[in-house]
Amino acid sequence: MNGKLTLAITESNNFNPAVVEKLKDFFSVRLFDIKSEADLLLALENADIAFIRLRFHFRSDILKQLPKLKYIVTATTGLDHIDTNYFNSIGGVVVSLRGETAFLSSIPSTAEFTWGLLLSIYKNTIKASTDVNAGNWQRDQFRGRNLKNKRIGILGLGRVGKQVANYARTFSMEVGFYDPVEVSTDFLKMPTAEELFSWADIISIHIDYSSRNHNFVDASLLRYCKETAVLINTSRGAVWDEEYLAELIRNKKVFGVATDVIVDEFIEKSVHQNPLVKLANEGYNVIVTPHIAGATIESMAETEFFVMKKLLKILNYECAE
Repeated sequence: MNGKLTLAITESNNFNPAVVEKLKDFFSVRLFDIKSEADLLLALENADIAFIRLRFHFRSDILKQLPKLKYIVTATTGLDHIDTNYFNSIGGVVVSLRGETAFLSSIPSTAEFTWGLLLSIYKNTIKASTDVNAGNWQRDQFRGRNLKNKRIGILGLGRVGKQVANYARTFSMEVGFYDPVEVSTDFLKMPTAEELFSWADIISIHIDYSSRNHNFVDASLLRYCKETAVLINTSRGAVWDEEYLAELIRNKKVFGVATDVIVDEFIEKSVHQNPLVKLANEGYNVIVTPHIAGATIESMAETEFFVMKKLLKILNYECAE
């Protein structure tokens, strides 16, 4: 045909149009809005490059059926939706936002959303709104709590953790954190995660997902939580023990949980079976959202453009700004 590499955008709905047009200068671009793994395999059968989002988990068994695929482009920092070890072992290249600290410092969406979750669960916003939609007007039933002078514990003081910590300072909160990596900051550093969890009124989780951090927030750590504690997670579902956390909520050993991520969120049927989703449906103080912390119009457009430029640089293609 035209000698261009074939690039497939697997979830093209609301994709940055400027990126699509620029990609067409260099590639044979195919746009999809794929809903199933079977359709994914068909769409990528002849693709050299896949520009993906988070709908699918690119496991090794999927990648083995796509021998032509050489590049996966994802506008994310987390890569648990791709079997990177296998893909790299067969010569594949993952183009992502991981490690792009300078650029990512300008992206506020995840931190803003984290703060929104905190306000929602601390002020009973969602429950109150739902109750009004049912025709009620019960002001006393939904009294919230003040954030001023509360202690917020940041687990992982990276880019998002620092942004959340700065929001907390604006709200006149005490800010503490735990991070095994040495961080230059004037926030209060806790010697251990256990001390952070026993100290904090609110715990906001911002560690990245890796095999090292799988179930980092496990039963032994969660036992240190105050009964009045609220836990927020906009990292990845697999960094904490959902089953044990659900048990704590049922037994009123923690006050509430707000999470934008769950374990196995790539598998649609797992959503209904998820212990935290079940609790939310049963009326417990739990908020679950569908991994939308980073999904703002501005941030998605900027990050898609950034990883596009990164791909073009890797391929030695010239891209005018």
